Amino acid sequence: MKRFGVAVLSTLVLFSAFASLAGAQPGDIKVIINGVTQQYTQSPVVSQNTTLVPLRGVFESLGAKVDWDSKAKKVTASKNDDTLTLNVGSKLAYKNSNPVQLDAATQIQKGQVLVPLRFVSQSLGAKVNWDQATRTVTISNQANGNTTTVDQTNSLSSKPLTAPVTKVTYDTYYNDSLTYDDAVKLAIADSTSVKTAATNIDQAGKIMKEAGKDINFVPAEAGDEGQDKAFKGYAQTNLNYEAAKKNLDMTKEGIEYNVKDLYNKLLQKQNAVKLAALNIEDAERKLKVAQIKRDNQMSSDYEVTQATNQLTQNQAALEKAKKDLDSAYVSLNQVIGYKPEQRYELKDKPVYSEFKDNVETKVSQVLTSSTAIWLSEQKVDLAELSLKLYNFNTPGNTPYEAEQLNVEKAQYATEGTKRQLEEAVRTIYNNIKALESQYSQIQAGLVSARSAADMAKKQFDVGLATELQVYEANLKVTTAEQQAEDIVSSIDTLKLAFNKPWAMQGSAGASAQ
Repeated sequence: MKRFGVAVLSTLVLFSAFASLAGAQPGDIKVIINGVTQQYTQSPVVSQNTTLVPLRGVFESLGAKVDWDSKAKKVTASKNDDTLTLNVGSKLAYKNSNPVQLDAATQIQKGQVLVPLRFVSQSLGAKVNWDQATRTVTISNQANGNTTTVDQTNSLSSKPLTAPVTKVTYDTYYNDSLTYDDAVKLAIADSTSVKTAATNIDQAGKIMKEAGKDINFVPAEAGDEGQDKAFKGYAQTNLNYEAAKKNLDMTKEGIEYNVKDLYNKLLQKQNAVKLAALNIEDAERKLKVAQIKRDNQMSSDYEVTQATNQLTQNQAALEKAKKDLDSAYVSLNQVIGYKPEQRYELKDKPVYSEFKDNVETKVSQVLTSSTAIWLSEQKVDLAELSLKLYNFNTPGNTPYEAEQLNVEKAQYATEGTKRQLEEAVRTIYNNIKALESQYSQIQAGLVSARSAADMAKKQFDVGLATELQVYEANLKVTTAEQQAEDIVSSIDTLKLAFNKPWAMQGSAGASAQ
């Protein structure tokens, strides 16, 4: 066992050097904590000859609990009997109420609080090493921060395990947080479509009031041509006014749906980054195993090459996930009036509940409450009014038969609108039910995955499983949990569309404003 531990130690040393050189872009600072290369959306930086590292990612990996007070911009970290407090922008920290002078002031970059590297050893007693040649930070608190011996380095058989947790800390610190309701309010307040719709109401009201000045009575049939024409004009302006008011409501409902869609997609992109980071750690562990097997003549260089390529692919996947996450933030920021670079914590995460709405009942409700159908029916009434007030004695009038056809066309349009909305309701309903089936399947798989993870941990405790096997079992659990969350987010968006299917049609135009 000791010989195998020596092989592990030599391989880990080689792996750390390899990861530092092969996995980073020129100028990047790598962070390795207890032998695991960390992944951060905001890499460590050097400011005024001081290396600054992401506080939460480092501290939590070393076993500390970290809390963030967004209003006070204060960080509180605790481990065992020690409590640490820092304020963003300050060069003074406190450990158990005792002041600690920092080499540089704390700062926020990409939603993360960065602290001087030396503070890690000052506050948590961890062993910290900075390699200028490879620009690598190595941090360890194993064996209480003392130098590890050969007997303590068998990471595949004796290292204490925990469930895999993401090393990505993009959602660690924010200048702000955002609920869905607040996002909707911001989007409505910033929308030029809403402002235009409100102006249209005012304009249509003024036109209707002016048109009504010439109306002395409501004609029951064709009579005085001037009065008939004035009344038809007034009826049209009245419809325009009512339509303008309903259009404002539709515009707001479209924004409500669009924000829901973007908000939930942002949650899904966050999950994608977390999974991508976990997959990198999985690939790193597999590469270590491949190197150990090769060094012990248990496999060839081919397996190491394959593991190295997989790690490279997973690193590329994480970079893409980060870019997709940034794009999701930008898309929502554009709608709510935030700056593209602004980042914030999403406070509302959808919770699963079985969808029990009756599709036939909802179809009936939609057909009676849809603004689109109301407007179409009003056009039928206008066409019938023109037919009722048709004056056969007026030269150059549209033929009466053509006016009749206008009524039929308006009726066909109304029928078509009803069919489209009914089809939309049924389609959304079926999509929700399909997602619910997927969710149920994932939940059933989670029971097995969690059981397998528990068994792997028990086997590991008695020496019958490796750390890699335990990690992969836990990774399957985490992956399924993230997939379930993504499905719940999609269902949440569809539920809003189910209640107001016309909002989906109005969301595209609203989001462009």
